[in-house]
Amino acid sequence: MRLEFHPAVQQDFNAAIDYYAAAGGGHLADRFEAELRDCLAAIKSGARQFAFYNGSTVFRRIRLRNFPYLVVYREKLDVVRVTILKHEKRHPRFGMKR
Repeated sequence: MRLEFHPAVQQDFNAAIDYYAAAGGGHLADRFEAELRDCLAAIKSGARQFAFYNGSTVFRRIRLRNFPYLVVYREKLDVVRVTILKHEKRHPRFGMKR
């Protein structure tokens, strides 16, 4: 399955990478990026295996293993659209109007 990304996901990613690079150095930022890539690969291989997000019947989510971030996405006919990359402490509705 093909992935596409809402344009704001790049901003979400850049903010997280900048934070982890400043807080723990390049190695920590690289670990975050690697875990995100693993999550995206898991979505591509089976998007329906993950739980629905916050009571939705459209949006699903996957959590990064060692970082408090969620990837929120939805399936369309032939593509999975990643809508939000968000810290778990953000409001549950953050980014849901994208």
